[in-house]
Amino acid sequence: MDGKHIEAGGLRIFYRDEGQGQPLVLLHGGLTTSNSWKGQIEKLAERYRVLAPDTRGHGGTDNPAGELSYPQMADDVVAFCAALGIERPLIVGYSDGGQSALEIGLRHPGFARALVMGGTVSAPVESYLAGLRSWGFTRPGEADLVVMEQAFGGFFEVIKASHSAVYGPDYWRDYLKQISTLWLGLPSYSAEQLATITDPALVIMGDRDELGGVDAAARLFKGIGRGELSIIANADHSAVNTGLFWDAVGEFLARQV
Repeated sequence: MDGKHIEAGGLRIFYRDEGQGQPLVLLHGGLTTSNSWKGQIEKLAERYRVLAPDTRGHGGTDNPAGELSYPQMADDVVAFCAALGIERPLIVGYSDGGQSALEIGLRHPGFARALVMGGTVSAPVESYLAGLRSWGFTRPGEADLVVMEQAFGGFFEVIKASHSAVYGPDYWRDYLKQISTLWLGLPSYSAEQLATITDPALVIMGDRDELGGVDAAARLFKGIGRGELSIIANADHSAVNTGLFWDAVGEFLARQV
């Protein structure tokens, strides 16, 4: 599955583009790239035109600013779609991608035909902070590499290699500092803010998600007020890799087209 680049919003964005029909934009999670969607892209491309960009500073996309923020990442998605002439896309985001989808709903009402916010939280609740600590993130701008390696095992080496395309093999150190600042700087969105999201929205999370769980999903769902909620049983933050997750997402998306 080959990718390509496009200039948009001051970035050189790497992305994958498969299929035809209603545009569907997949927004990957932190520490990963659009490559994490490979299996889903092939299936979804049977029904949609699937676009999967690498987020700024991830994979093959540059990041001249040298920092990450969810509002900026949301604006990047809008600029990316504009550069491709894409209007009213379906947005499916997971983890960091879900946080970006949340910001799209807040900052660009009406831009998306529908939003899927998977593994997404609306406040830095204790379960979220505890999950980050277990991964080695305790202070903004810092990452405990020993804890990370213990937590992620072989995936730690994948992280290092996945983000070397633009800035070289040592970029991962700066990247983890940026991720740490992003994650530990998560804002707490008020019910009043969340209620301004008017796009059809699905909040979906594993009931054992180490960064959120049922309570965090319910807070986001209740704040939006007009969305839908799906809880995946016996699933942690890797719920996105389960068939139940994609069954729920697929059913939701089919009703939006």
